[in-house]
This record gives sequence, structure tokens and C-alpha cells, in this order.
Amino acid sequence: MRISIDFGITVIDSLAKELNGNLHHHMMMSEKEPDEALLNEIINNLDIKEDIEHISLTGGKHKNIGNSLNGIPITHVNEVNAIGEGAVSLSGIEASKPSIIVSAGSGTACILAKDGEFIHCSGTGIGGGTVLGLSKLLLNTTDPEEIGLLAKQGNTNGVDLIIEDVVSGPIGLLPKDTTAVNFGRVSKTQELPSREDIAAGIINLVGQTAARIATSVALTYEAKDIIVVGRTPTFDNLRTSLEQAALITNFTPHFPENGEYASALGALIIGDK
Repeated sequence: MRISIDFGITVIDSLAKELNGNLHHHMMMSEKEPDEALLNEIINNLDIKEDIEHISLTGGKHKNIGNSLNGIPITHVNEVNAIGEGAVSLSGIEASKPSIIVSAGSGTACILAKDGEFIHCSGTGIGGGTVLGLSKLLLNTTDPEEIGLLAKQGNTNGVDLIIEDVVSGPIGLLPKDTTAVNFGRVSKTQELPSREDIAAGIINLVGQTAARIATSVALTYEAKDIIVVGRTPTFDNLRTSLEQAALITNFTPHFPENGEYASALGALIIGDK
């Protein structure tokens, strides 16, 4: 059996690959820095039945851990390469075809994938961590399920200004309901927005920011496909924001299944090599 672990800022993702090729995924909240004690704890949580032949580590401060554990060799995998390998594998897109990978985790990273090479080309500190942080300040919750449910029931127009609110005619090819000012409506009214509208506005802000950076990078590198991985796209409203922004600019967005553990999968693939 071979295992891989991605030490994320918010969540630690682990994969165990049995000899027959079956994959088992496990996640836990990231509450302390990586060390051998934490690595042993993660392995115990995997409830492994087979002997471990190899361990691949990526993310966070994975290099805090040495090159072996109880005689088991450890491979340390660069985060960019791990994300790239995992995202391309999950998407099914040919490795020779240039694409932009958006890793939407606590923050957001953009990676150019082409011919099996992966280059970090842009990013932003806005991501899932921003959703949780603003939700704690404005909604008094950091529960992703509660935030997602509130956002589904909300309307971004309750907090955002759209193009038809601020100009008398169209701007280029942008639809009239495109966001012009995130949370701009709040300062224009005496009424406080509902929790639902605030949640929708927070997720829209994060989704649109990530999408605009990704599409700008895709234009620069002449890539038509955008692969979105990470745990943040599990917010339905954020995924919608990303899809709308990508489609406006004629890019093809891909949201592969199991994208939340793309980095752990990439580390496993590289470890196998």
C-alpha cells in the first residue's frame, strides 16, 4: 500500500492506495504543524490493513518531517506539482493541452499546465478561508454547511450593485446583471441585508475574484480550459460564480469529481513514479 498526505492550511487530506488500485480518502481538520507524531496519527486514522510501502507528503510544512518513518521511505512533493498532476488526472484533459488550474482552497492559486510541466503563474489571498473569516465576522458562523445553505437562500442583489444600477448602458459584452460593486448596495440603504443575502454576497465576492484572475491568466497563456479543484468549489454559489465568469470570456470551466483531494492525488501519482 502507498499513501499520500496533503497538509492543507484548513484541512489535511490523505489517500491510501491498495495493491489492487482502490483508493481510500480521509480528511481531518488541520490544527497543528506536521511532525512524526501527527503523521502516525493520520496513518492510524486510515485504518490500514496492508503494509505501507511508501509515503508521499505535500502541502504546508511537510518538510518538517524527515525522509523516512519507521523504515518507510518518504517522498516530499512540491505543492505546485502535486496540484498540477492531481488536477490534470482528475479532469481527463490531455497533458499536452495547455490549461489553467485554479486551486481554490483557503487561498487561490493559478497554475499553468502544459506538456506535463506545471508553473505557478498567479493567485490571490482570497479563497475559502476568506469565506469562513468574513462569515465569522458578519454571520457569526464558520460552519461551511450553514454558510452554503444561507447563500443558496440569499440573493447577491441584496448586497451588491450590478451594472444596470450604476451605468445607463451596456459595458462591452457584459450582461446587465453583472456585479459592478461587491457589497456596494449596503452603503446606499438604511436597511440591513439579511444573513442569507450577506452569505450569497460573500461567496460571490470570492468566486468572482478567483474567476477573474484565472481568466486573465488563461488569456495571457492562450489556454482555453480552466480546471477548478480544491474544497472551496463545493459551495454551490461559488461554483456558479466561477462558471458565469468563465463563460462570459469564452473559457471552458471544468469541476472534476473529487477535486477536493487533487493535491493528495498528485503527490500519490508522483510518488508512484
